[in-house]
Amino acid sequence: MNLNLPEIPKIRGIFITGTDTDVGKTLVAAGLTAALRQRGVKAGYFKPVQSGCPEENGRLIPADARRVRDLAELPEPLDLLTPVTLRLPLAPGVAAAREGVKVDLEKVAAAFRELSSRYDFLVVEGAGGLYVPLADTNFLVLDLARWLRLPLLVVARAGLGTINHTALTVLAARHAGLPVAGVILNRCSAAPGLAEQTNPGVIEALTRVPILGKVPEVPDVESPEGRNFFFTAMHDICSHADIFKNMQEGGAGVISNQ
Repeated sequence: MNLNLPEIPKIRGIFITGTDTDVGKTLVAAGLTAALRQRGVKAGYFKPVQSGCPEENGRLIPADARRVRDLAELPEPLDLLTPVTLRLPLAPGVAAAREGVKVDLEKVAAAFRELSSRYDFLVVEGAGGLYVPLADTNFLVLDLARWLRLPLLVVARAGLGTINHTALTVLAARHAGLPVAGVILNRCSAAPGLAEQTNPGVIEALTRVPILGKVPEVPDVESPEGRNFFFTAMHDICSHADIFKNMQEGGAGVISNQ
């Protein structure tokens, strides 16, 4: 990466990446943001770039940011939570090139500065996995995480195939000099099979990264019952994961982009 990146402030936070697309990063980001806010932490959410945005009333709508805003009860406008929106359901760098637009990193920096002035802690969500291009192929998701200087939280599937994807994601992060705070296994079954039972221990042994929690499959998170079930799991992660449990009311924490 040879881009001249704008200056951004230091802030506590976590950068959520995934082992793949559609692994559940947005729901985990929403759950963590909401749980931290409910625990007295002044926490916000940021997804710098989203592709595959539907158009409503002549505007592209970042559906992920809208979902997190609703679940975590955030007051910000969507164009602050996600300043760069793209129409095509492709990797953002590819979508931008096909649409003839530039992924404006100055715009990303300006939104990050504004959110940093409003919150003590930011849950930042990437797009897909670490090697997804954001600006042509010169600026990847891992470059974004390195620019923001936040530790990674890897969201992975719970079942068969997740060992390889998770280990490769951690390896790529370490190769880029990114600290990995832990892994969250998402959509865990109520009656896990043998692969799901053994995967956590194997992942920890291979990567030397802790499993911070297991998020159950939630059939309908929009229903009151589903939402309560989901938030209970996210509160449990915040209560027991070292990176969150030491945070006190008012936003004091130990995760920083210094």
